Amino acid sequence: MTPAPSAWRHTRGRRIAAAASSGAAARVLSSLLTLVSLPLAVRYLGAERFGVWATVTSTVVFLNLLDLGIASTLTNHIAKSYAVGDREHAARYTANALALTASLAGLAGLALAAVWQHIDWMVLFNVASSMPRSEVSGTVAVASALVLIGLPASLGSRIFAGYQEVHLNNLVVGIGAVANLAGLFLGIALRVSMPVLLAMSAGCVTLCNFAVLGGMLVGYKPWLRPRFALIEWPLARDLLSSGSAFFLIQIAGAVVFSSDNLVVGHYLGAAQVTPYNVTWRLVALTAVLQSLVFPALWPAYAEAYARHDYAWMRKVFRLTLGGTLALNLACAVVFIAMGKTLIRWWAGPAAVPTTALLATMALWSVISGFMTVESCLLAAVNRTREQGALSIVAAAVNLGLSIVLVQRIGAVGVIAGTILSYLLVLVVPQSMIVRNVLRTSLEEKSRSNFQLRVSRDGGPA
Repeated sequence: MTPAPSAWRHTRGRRIAAAASSGAAARVLSSLLTLVSLPLAVRYLGAERFGVWATVTSTVVFLNLLDLGIASTLTNHIAKSYAVGDREHAARYTANALALTASLAGLAGLALAAVWQHIDWMVLFNVASSMPRSEVSGTVAVASALVLIGLPASLGSRIFAGYQEVHLNNLVVGIGAVANLAGLFLGIALRVSMPVLLAMSAGCVTLCNFAVLGGMLVGYKPWLRPRFALIEWPLARDLLSSGSAFFLIQIAGAVVFSSDNLVVGHYLGAAQVTPYNVTWRLVALTAVLQSLVFPALWPAYAEAYARHDYAWMRKVFRLTLGGTLALNLACAVVFIAMGKTLIRWWAGPAAVPTTALLATMALWSVISGFMTVESCLLAAVNRTREQGALSIVAAAVNLGLSIVLVQRIGAVGVIAGTILSYLLVLVVPQSMIVRNVLRTSLEEKSRSNFQLRVSRDGGPA
């Protein structure tokens, strides 16, 4: 017997609550660890070396684009199979997603190794000649390896999300974060080089993800265990096709969130990356609601959409939008008023930003929160193609504006370019798409109710 809609909603709500509560614990733990680890790294490495560290790690994040949107698409397929009880569907798409991401990561590693000697990392990151060349190139190598290895390993978190078990992934994240901090402490105590310190302070999460993925496929959800017989080109092609819109959004996200340090470092010097990066990290703490709820809300939306539970989707969307805006506005006011004092106490005088940079980043946090609420809904219902195209245009405008403005008004011009590009290109069209999705779902529900009355009563009511 199919469960009643109220039973679906109860289960869905219970899983979201579990994800939010475990996410809150993981978020508090992560924030506390960041409060400890970031100033340790800044003081151990110094302003310029930490600037190089931050620039390198944010730049190699572009390698995550090799995912091609496959992981995000897998979340929706798992959520759909969970809604209809089709384990074979989940197994097939999991096997093909693993094969694709592992192959792409391997090919990228070979390509990067082939061109490595032809790239002058010192010039690219605008590093002073006093810093050893081997230290910079070694840091890039470690960061690149961790990202590439993490591509297939990260699919475990997507499978957890699809089954609305985000609370388990939050536990893994917490364990990895603690292990990373322990690695940082050990590396500083041993006075290791910057590349080794990066491996010790960032590699534990990757190892945890691999261990969890293996345990999930072998024991926890054995029906997902990959087999060569499940790998089929039509399914792989479907993953690539469905993931293309997510891929465009990921490109835009990489430009918006990962190019800033590179632009600041290239035009203003590596030392200027430190106040920019530290301020970004502090203001990013305003995204508390998104980080707690959205990883569980995405698959919950997808499952509700598969069950045509549109009323629940609209209600939850309005609640999360209002809550996100209220929280981000309150945090923005606090950071503008107290941010410089907090950063001076937290990371030292070298990391203190200008008032203009702090205020502009606080404004960006409000805009970003609003857009993230909408993106979560669109991703769950596979309405991402228009959003993907708009995001690419916004990213191009963002990069161009950032390069122009950073040379005129300094680091604040980089985040100002991001804000202007979103306001000019993305905010209004994306909001119209969301409105259309919600209105269409309401009309479809009305038609379904009418057809039900016709079939029940033999004619219109």
